[in-house]
Amino acid sequence: TCKKAIEERFTKYTSSLGLIELRQEIATHYQKKYGVQVDPEQVIVTEGTSPAMLLTFAVLLSSGDHIIVSNPHYPCYPAFIQFLRGQPNYVRVKEEDGFQYRPGAIRKAISKKTRAIVINSPSNPTGNLLSDAAMKEIADLAGRNRWIVSDEIYHGLSYGGAEHTALEYAPGAFVLNGFSKAYAMTGWRLGYLIYP
Repeated sequence: TCKKAIEERFTKYTSSLGLIELRQEIATHYQKKYGVQVDPEQVIVTEGTSPAMLLTFAVLLSSGDHIIVSNPHYPCYPAFIQFLRGQPNYVRVKEEDGFQYRPGAIRKAISKKTRAIVINSPSNPTGNLLSDAAMKEIADLAGRNRWIVSDEIYHGLSYGGAEHTALEYAPGAFVLNGFSKAYAMTGWRLGYLIYP
């Protein structure tokens, strides 16, 4: 399909939100796989998930605000947070505990400056998959001026359990995803953001 598009010179600018057909397919995918309703107007197609992450943190952060991140974590999380003059607030996950991101530990880390909690399940670098119960508990920690940011780029690559989207528990979550991992399309730099 991509080769055909190039051959037919379909290489023009699109809407800055991305092709509506792709955004509709992303919404349909979330309905079919997870049973959640996503309006295609909530989807922004990006040049990979990093721009989606940067957009999300830029919307959520003012100088000095905090975002809760597991430790260990994907290195871009604190880099982008600090670039935007925010502060990562780390919650340690331990190997002897199966690298579980514990809702109780997250709750203790929340302050008046906390604007978001980052979920990454399956996790980079640990591969940990959050349980249904943990996802629900973490989603319940969202509230007024505090959001869930769910990095779902490794969905489709879990072995031994079903992954869940944060949208199943927190319809107002920001979801980052893309095509590079599950579809082996890293060079295409194609990601997306689903926003409330």
